[in-house]
Amino acid sequence: MAKARKPMSRRTELRLGREIQEQYDRGASWTAIAVDFDLPKYKAQRLARTYREDCDRKAHENQLTLFS
Repeated sequence: MAKARKPMSRRTELRLGREIQEQYDRGASWTAIAVDFDLPKYKAQRLARTYREDCDRKAHENQLTLFS
């Protein structure tokens, strides 16, 4: 039986997501990123998506405070 990994905290997910997204933006493939971070490809993509969604949410909140 495989050993279950400890779940990541939200802060860790966002930090890893930022690093993964930065590598992807520099042109690295998802497969190469997954190998670099020792994660399955789907999890690397999910972490990057979580980071992007968090950035979008923060940008939207900032716009709301600007125009209120």
